Amino acid sequence: MKRKLLLILTSLMLVMSVFSVKAEEDEDEISQDIEVENIDVTEGGPIISGESAILIDAKTGMVLYRKNADEHKEPASITKILTVYLASVNLNDETMITASQEAIFGFDRSSSHIWLTPDEKVRAIDLEYAAFLSSANDASNMLAEGVSESQEAFVEVMNQTVEDLGLSNTHFANAHGLHDDNHYTSAYDMAMITRAVLKNNKFKKIFETRTYEMSATNKQESKRTFAAGNNMIKNGEFYYEYATGGKIGWTPEAGYTIVTTATKDNMDLIAVVLNCSDQDSRYTDTKALFEYGFNNYKTVLLKGSDIPVETVEIKDGGKLWAIANFSIDVDFNILLPYNTNEETVTTSIEIKHEKDPNKIEGYVIIKIDGQKVGEVIMDKEIEIFDTSFLATSLPLINKFLDYFSIFILGLFLFVSFVEFTGKIKVPE
Repeated sequence: MKRKLLLILTSLMLVMSVFSVKAEEDEDEISQDIEVENIDVTEGGPIISGESAILIDAKTGMVLYRKNADEHKEPASITKILTVYLASVNLNDETMITASQEAIFGFDRSSSHIWLTPDEKVRAIDLEYAAFLSSANDASNMLAEGVSESQEAFVEVMNQTVEDLGLSNTHFANAHGLHDDNHYTSAYDMAMITRAVLKNNKFKKIFETRTYEMSATNKQESKRTFAAGNNMIKNGEFYYEYATGGKIGWTPEAGYTIVTTATKDNMDLIAVVLNCSDQDSRYTDTKALFEYGFNNYKTVLLKGSDIPVETVEIKDGGKLWAIANFSIDVDFNILLPYNTNEETVTTSIEIKHEKDPNKIEGYVIIKIDGQKVGEVIMDKEIEIFDTSFLATSLPLINKFLDYFSIFILGLFLFVSFVEFTGKIKVPE
């Protein structure tokens, strides 16, 4: 007997997603593998004062500019990009989290916080905005404990997520980003983390929010209002009309750090600058990166219809277990330097996790002059041919057990009813 189970996954994503605390099987999940090779396109690029910087195409992960992008640097509060993401996908908005002594007093109180108090009960969504917009370290600790019950366990989740992303120059030691010798990242890793988590629409909304009003709590009757710290998305000297969202950070050890996104003419860019000497230069550096990207790159349309369907047989013990079909049904844009001959752009298909039906994915690999510069995940359709004994017999066994359970329950109720009615005295 052959049983077919058709599984259709039709989201066009740039990365496949696996999350170690809560598995999300939709377009908002975090990528498991990001394997984008870097290509040197920084000749003639801007002069950046920050010690480390990178500019990438958010759609494909292509690196447009890099400066010491793999060097270990302290991230400071841009750490909260991952903290808030993990909270947003693991906690219901209305989940109430109670502030512990450790969450409130387990960090340097001279750093950013919103004066939460022990035993204060706060909605998860309010804590997420507080941590992101006001860079509140007390809110970050509460989120960590809300997700993983302890801050230490949450840090393990953070590092597992980084490992799942295939990144090797990042290690987190806390949820807030204050100094720790074992707390570091790189500009490249931070850009790829940001690229991955922005696939989640809920987090993307937080990332792009300018202001937010927090609800009253059991400890504070008045509402609290938060404003984004990144001046590129606020009216003022450093406002940048194409900026869409971002996060900033600072500690004496990390210097000034910043992550910002910008969109113009169908180009979506992510810029990261680490260890700036002053807060103004992180904004001027970021603007210079965006202007470099928008002025020196062009969008090129690749037609999905030109990408062939790839069919892969998945076998178990030499027997056909399933067939996976990969395709691209829509057109998509990639970025190329203006002086690039479009004829040098080639595409190929790469299958990852080919022997694992739960993880198998197909990618369109984009190359310029033979060098890989990006990838786009393909739509996946899996048809399972399962002829194993358990697959064909277990449904029958389960069905028999269901009927048997109903029979036993009915018999029990009947006996109980007879016994009960025998004890009832009929009214005279």
